[in-house]
Amino acid sequence: MTELSPRPAPFEGLSFAPWLLWGLSVLLLATPATESWAGELNYKEAAKFAADMAERGNWREASFRWKLLLGERPDNHKMINNLAVSAEVLGNTDEARDLYAQATAMAGGDVYVEDNRRRFEYFWRRMNPDAPEVPRPLSAAAMLATSGSKKKGKTARVRVAIPVPARLDLEGDETLLVTSFRTRDTNMLDTSRELVRFLRSEFRKNTDLDVLPVVPPPAIPEQTIEDLLANREFWNYLHRNHGADIIVSGVVYYDREDVSSFQDVDVVSANTGQKVRETRFVEQEEFSYELDIFFIRGATGELLFRDRLNRSVIFRGLSNDPIGAFYAMSDAIAGDILAVVSTRIREDTRVIFKR
Repeated sequence: MTELSPRPAPFEGLSFAPWLLWGLSVLLLATPATESWAGELNYKEAAKFAADMAERGNWREASFRWKLLLGERPDNHKMINNLAVSAEVLGNTDEARDLYAQATAMAGGDVYVEDNRRRFEYFWRRMNPDAPEVPRPLSAAAMLATSGSKKKGKTARVRVAIPVPARLDLEGDETLLVTSFRTRDTNMLDTSRELVRFLRSEFRKNTDLDVLPVVPPPAIPEQTIEDLLANREFWNYLHRNHGADIIVSGVVYYDREDVSSFQDVDVVSANTGQKVRETRFVEQEEFSYELDIFFIRGATGELLFRDRLNRSVIFRGLSNDPIGAFYAMSDAIAGDILAVVSTRIREDTRVIFKR
């Protein structure tokens, strides 16, 4: 009988044990790196999701996500920048200012963070005129020159609607009276009457104040501006007679000037059909608008707020409609006037980081 050899043990004679041990060791060593890579991926996805929420206008959700991400990486100036933008949009001005300062200090000259901060500070100073001067927002050319190396898709420029609180606290004040305005004589239009009409309409449409329909509007005394503002007895008289909590008055100058001149203009040649530049005499006129407006508390005669606004516009020709020009420039300053007594929405742009 043939003697059978004993069955070899499984994998007997194979020398793969060292390879198995090596593979296990590589797997064990690679695990932390894999977890780190997965964590980085999750962080980027979360940052992108938060940015998407902001782009859709869901700033509260975006802010919540950015705070979680900042908790993981407290030194990430990009998330601090994003939180500053969300604080600004949500009306938390003081918080936004602190966050912009932090982001700027940590960003190492990041052009997007710097532009956001400048835009915020520029409008913040308009609400705080006594604050130090701040640099204007960066120009498009400056942005392009300094951000050329930025990776596409890393940032998003979003339009934001930022609430601007009223400059005056009018809690308890309900009625508003617009008096006549001091003007220069002009044959173009009755400047005071048109301005009173315009302001009454704007206050009625855009505030909760009860605008008193006093016709004709009360005349103001022939005094210097300083004496008029100090004449508390007069303002208190308007308060007693008309029940005016807030009184709006001031000085307005509206002028027209012939500014025709020789200018280089582009014209199409009748011979060649090509555009050429020629020096021609161009008739045009400039309308200028200067308004010194003040808000006074009727009960005390106290000056609450004063602002000086200037506008000018140039039209071609010498027969332009002065009333149309007047209302065009009045529309241009309406927002600044209404911002004194009511919360306004200011639209601007900001840059947020997606990762």
